[in-house]
Amino acid sequence: MTDEPDIHTNPDETQGQSPTVPRLRPGISDYTRLRREHHAYVDKTSELAQLLDTGEFLFLSRPRRFGKTLMLSTIECMFQGDLPRVRHPDRSTIRAMPKVQDEQLFAVTAWEQPFTTSARHPVIRLDLSRISGSSVGQMELSLKRHVAQQALLWYCRGYNPGIDLKHLRDPTSYRFAAQDMLDELIQSLQVECNDPVVLVDEYDTPLLSLLGRRPSEVDPYFRLFRDFFRVLKQCDGILHKVLITGITRRAYGELFSALNNLQDCTWRADLGSVCGFTEDQLDQPPLSNIVQAAAQGLRQSNDELRASLQTYYNGYRFDRDGQGPAVYNPWSLCNTLSDLLTPAVREGIRKHGLPSHWSDSGVSKTLVDALRQQPNSVNSIPFAHPDELDADFYSNKATGLKSLMLQSGYLTHHPAQNGHPARLGWPNREVSRTMLRDLALGHVGEQLPGVERVRKCLVSGKYEDLPTALLDCLYAFPYHIMDDEFSYHAALHGLFMGMGIMPRSEQAELAGRYDLATICGGRIAVMELKYNRSLQEAQDQTALKQYGRGLLVELDNRADATCIALHIAKTREGGISIEGAVRSVHGIDNDWTSLRSHQR
Repeated sequence: MTDEPDIHTNPDETQGQSPTVPRLRPGISDYTRLRREHHAYVDKTSELAQLLDTGEFLFLSRPRRFGKTLMLSTIECMFQGDLPRVRHPDRSTIRAMPKVQDEQLFAVTAWEQPFTTSARHPVIRLDLSRISGSSVGQMELSLKRHVAQQALLWYCRGYNPGIDLKHLRDPTSYRFAAQDMLDELIQSLQVECNDPVVLVDEYDTPLLSLLGRRPSEVDPYFRLFRDFFRVLKQCDGILHKVLITGITRRAYGELFSALNNLQDCTWRADLGSVCGFTEDQLDQPPLSNIVQAAAQGLRQSNDELRASLQTYYNGYRFDRDGQGPAVYNPWSLCNTLSDLLTPAVREGIRKHGLPSHWSDSGVSKTLVDALRQQPNSVNSIPFAHPDELDADFYSNKATGLKSLMLQSGYLTHHPAQNGHPARLGWPNREVSRTMLRDLALGHVGEQLPGVERVRKCLVSGKYEDLPTALLDCLYAFPYHIMDDEFSYHAALHGLFMGMGIMPRSEQAELAGRYDLATICGGRIAVMELKYNRSLQEAQDQTALKQYGRGLLVELDNRADATCIALHIAKTREGGISIEGAVRSVHGIDNDWTSLRSHQR
């Protein structure tokens, strides 16, 4: 939900947006700023209230860029409202930041009424992504400085943080540990205000860089943070609420052994939509208004754009059986919608397809390298298999590659359907396409057996050997996670990129969208791919939609253009076959010519 029409934007500020469409600012994770500057906000306060009702000491893991920081900022406001700074650390006067009035802070949200009646609690927010250091001593000082910054913030708000101001200005002068400073801040705020709330963002960031080191090297760092978090247990009698978030659960068991009252909410189906957007939220303002404007800019129907957005960015489920709500990656969705409201950027998307904002903002090289080294360790065996029912897979001490991929958002749970049991798989096309692209780039560097044969087919226009050559290349990918059409689509996209051939993917033409097209050696190859269906279906769709005609027009009919229908089939035992057929793009009435099929 968003504010009423008084927050609608000025057309001069929106780079071509309609004046009735609120501004999307995916880079802003401060709730009060979103409200103060009248940006679009999707109401998540109902889900957040449900999360907070779960208990007093809570833990929640979600992938990076999934809205955790905005979630904590919103919760901060739910407990204490907007508390701007009123004084400077050197005691001079400062220009007070405008306060978002209480009656406006949660207007037109599910928290509007509860906010007027609920008790206020001071909030201490810690962001451990800011903690760094190449030694335990450096990291300890960084931690102390961060706590001092939070205490200084409360001083600037006009409260007594319980610590001498000189220590807040120069934390090195404070002769005790960071947890002692945090303890003093908690005690002081409890006396001055009410039982405090502690919110911790990115608890695992300082420790993820230590993965791969010997236990003897890592132990001192874990000891530092265990001692720091222990103060939360010691203060549990005066703390109103504690919420700790992170990207993974890899450090959970090591850090929170002393915090034995922490409830892990990561895999609860009823809390699956606490971060990310559901289809229902795309049906409502502000997202429905933004999608409508974006579809108009693309000259598509709402349904067409929604279908594309769903395929690319939806699909995350945060419960073991995949029964919870499927949610969109908010970073990718909001950035893409923002792009589509900017004419110059929109034209690039029209030409090259939907972008991969989440994946391209930080694809895990560690995961790609591990996939190359041990592809069979990542599989999608149904959960009915005893190995998948092992509780260690979900435990806070799980160290397997597949478990890490699941926690960090590269795999997700798919529900049982059509007679198939629940399984692990790619959440959406953005993730599969990027991961398999990077995997292909790595493998092509090692010269896959079929790469040069694929190149020869595309350059010469002689496609008889293409199914065999493609199959030789696809066997380099972990076959267990190649379990749907867009996995193979993504693998071929990545393969062509690795060969130095920039493919066109899912480009819209007058009658529809083809899967892939390559322009190589003056020849166009337009491909339609089907998985576990039929070659005839690929041929019929290609003929009906007249794929490739738009490319010929674009290139002034100068290129030799061929339609290629491909069908990939996989048996339950893992055997894979590829069959194909070709015909000229010009000869829409011509018969298809079958290619040599191949099976393994």
